[in-house]
Amino acid sequence: MSRLFTNRRLFLLLLSIILLIVIAGVTLRQKARFATWPERVVMDVQNTVGSWLYRPVSQVTAFLADLHNLHQMYVENAKLQSEMQNYSALTAKLKDTEAENQRLTTMLGFKQKADAAWNLIPVRVVGREPATWGSELTIDGGRLAGVQPNMAVISADGSLVGRVVEVADTSAKVDLITDTLTGDGVSALVQNGTANPPFGVVVGSATTREQLEMTFLSPIAAVKAGDTVVTSGLSEIFPKGLVIGTVEKVTQGVQGLTQSAVIQPAANFDYLQDLFVVQLKSGQGTTAR
Repeated sequence: MSRLFTNRRLFLLLLSIILLIVIAGVTLRQKARFATWPERVVMDVQNTVGSWLYRPVSQVTAFLADLHNLHQMYVENAKLQSEMQNYSALTAKLKDTEAENQRLTTMLGFKQKADAAWNLIPVRVVGREPATWGSELTIDGGRLAGVQPNMAVISADGSLVGRVVEVADTSAKVDLITDTLTGDGVSALVQNGTANPPFGVVVGSATTREQLEMTFLSPIAAVKAGDTVVTSGLSEIFPKGLVIGTVEKVTQGVQGLTQSAVIQPAANFDYLQDLFVVQLKSGQGTTAR
């Protein structure tokens, strides 16, 4: 009797499984249908619970994504700033290199055209005190390089700068032509296009910083603004023809007995870096001024 009951239970279980399979097959074959009320309840509960969870999770996810983007922007900004600093440094270095190349090109061109009677010793400015800015400077060439006292010093383009006054083994001090304290002037002439150019003495201006004055001009000398002033060659320190500057204006002395002129120096005394010391060749002295 119990065995019959067990077989009956097994038969019912198999029948139930077959019915479920048939129902599932029918359900899968249907393309669309309305959900039953238990399904609707389950779907509504899932939707409600999902909305409760989705919104805060999505907000947290968006916040974390914004933090990540902000960090990335910070990293990229720091990288760009570093690249800009490197670019600025490279640009400044390039400009310095171009300026130095231009100066050296100018020096080479002047050296090639210089008078055959001169030896030009290239030097660089290595010291300049603010208190004596318009009076003196220190160069990196000394006795070992052939520099001696009372040698003329010129800029890269040949404009007159000053003269050597004190020499050590590897350096020397230069008295500038704009000096108003110890300088005693440079014998000069005005290139006015005449056969007899006017002579005078160029000294540092007592009234205008880094400007020059030409004194002891003849009262009848034909001097005008724009004329070029050069060394006269009457001194064995300064060879003839070194450009000193340009006449800016001419003034009459007391009772018209003399003339004087304001001279704008040809050399840029605010920016002196590469210079030449003029070494006269054998047979020319360096003691007279």
